[in-house]
Amino acid sequence: MDFVLWVCRVMHVISVVVWLGGLIFINAMMTPVVEYHQATRSAVVLGVYKRFLPFIWSSLWSLAITGILLMVLSPRFIWFEYSTAWSQLLLVKQIIFVLWLFVSWQTKQVYAKVEQSMDGGHEEFEGWRLALMRLVRRGIVLGIVSMLCAAGMMVV
Repeated sequence: MDFVLWVCRVMHVISVVVWLGGLIFINAMMTPVVEYHQATRSAVVLGVYKRFLPFIWSSLWSLAITGILLMVLSPRFIWFEYSTAWSQLLLVKQIIFVLWLFVSWQTKQVYAKVEQSMDGGHEEFEGWRLALMRLVRRGIVLGIVSMLCAAGMMVV
């Protein structure tokens, strides 16, 4: 049983690193460089975004499976009991997961609009591209809050 918990924790952490690390890379490194070189309409840049979307979804499923296993195998977990600080932090993490699922779905939809508007007008393309960047930032915030909750669960 200890091995299963260890594997779940490792996979959970790897999934968060892939998801959050990728979003931070896109937001803090790639986007400023692309904007500086005025290459926002580049097929290569859009290809990077498109290539990253499956990583988001694979992280989502990995987090869901490992999170459920970690939750159910924890001796602190009691179904629908939110009286302790640990269980309240777990509830916040569950809500964040659902929000992340929604933001990821929105990201996929907005990316499709970015691709469609690439041949259109500059203003339409920029509007969808900026919407995509806002969704990336929302994902980063959700990830940071979730990590703080996980740290709190370890302390409590």
